[in-house]
Amino acid sequence: MTGLLPRTTGVWSNARAAATSSPSHVRNIRDAGYHTAVIGKTHLWRTGAGPQAGLHAREMDLVLEAWGFDTRIEVNDPIGTGSQGCAYTDHLEKIDYLKPHQDYIRAWITEMRSGSPAPWNQVPAPVPEEEDIDSFIGRTAMEWLANYDQSKPFYLQVQFTGPHDPYDGPIRYREMYDLENVPVALRSIESQSSISSIKEATEKQISQWRVNYYANVSLIDEWVGRIVSQLDSVHSLEDCWIVLCSDHGEMLGDHNRMGKANFYDQSLYVPCFIRPPGGIDALEIHDLIEQIDLTVSLLDMSQADPIEDSLGRSLLTYINGSKPQPKSAVFSELFGRTMVETEEWKLSFNLAKGEVLSLTSRTDDPHEFVNLAHDSDYELTISELISEHIEPLKSRMDEGLFDQYQEYVRTTGRLN
Repeated sequence: MTGLLPRTTGVWSNARAAATSSPSHVRNIRDAGYHTAVIGKTHLWRTGAGPQAGLHAREMDLVLEAWGFDTRIEVNDPIGTGSQGCAYTDHLEKIDYLKPHQDYIRAWITEMRSGSPAPWNQVPAPVPEEEDIDSFIGRTAMEWLANYDQSKPFYLQVQFTGPHDPYDGPIRYREMYDLENVPVALRSIESQSSISSIKEATEKQISQWRVNYYANVSLIDEWVGRIVSQLDSVHSLEDCWIVLCSDHGEMLGDHNRMGKANFYDQSLYVPCFIRPPGGIDALEIHDLIEQIDLTVSLLDMSQADPIEDSLGRSLLTYINGSKPQPKSAVFSELFGRTMVETEEWKLSFNLAKGEVLSLTSRTDDPHEFVNLAHDSDYELTISELISEHIEPLKSRMDEGLFDQYQEYVRTTGRLN
């Protein structure tokens, strides 16, 4: 949203929302003359350490309006729909599927809290395929596109909730995959996990877990195709930019882990596709690119005012045929920690303790099995990475917001 790193916005986890006074690329695009709309999950507000039971998303609608959205049809993330209301739960209530859906979500939450989750045993959602949470988002987006009056150019965010636990992909999509051909997990003696059920899972169990996850991806993929077809039939692809991106990956058993709250490649690397109006020949880019580059690119596409002091840069230079000088490093920040990645190295650093957590070689150890952080042979490498890439970011840190997050961790015992 902001084109800024977490150290500036103070959003170190889902426990804290950014202030609506923060920069907003959506607001800038709206002010450039576009009708702005969002359909789906936003995570732009948070009411506490977890979902506030009984709260309906409409009660937080002013937050989305402040970020710059003209049209707002909000859907909670899957876990949130177990106790909070939103456009999707309203729909389920109308078709008499709210109780089975919420029972299903609550059962998964109970399993996660038990400390012994078994995502390979996750059965499909109890609703029909066309009433899946992501089907609802996709269908609602198509309806919006069909009915938009075209009085202004539009900027529409379609925010699917998946792929997200519980891994509830419908049977039809699970049957697209053969367990025998699913890539095996990357595991080694050094791989650590705090969840014993994941560490002890068999390869067959992990393969089934991955199939369940892939089914969620394939369901969304089908809806993306439908939306693009609708866009073409109603508005013409000759006039539209299409961007598909995700916010995080999923470990799926790699390094004996589940979830995404870490700096492994499986969590960090996400798809990003950009199709300009009229399309171009396929171009694949392997340079270092980060999420804030996408924010700047969206502003470039709409010719909106830029966000001041963003470290992001527009990806449109690649599309225009003028390959830019690659970035020397990209960053990810989470839970009071920062990660810097260069062409050769990946280093993670605990900002509160001033402590190096990990160092891996991208060239010699692409699967990140060996942590070199405490190997004396790499002290100079670590020193150079810190001085060249982490130290220059100090001026961008909002110390007050960082202290607030640290206090939250101390008083709640939670990172998220």
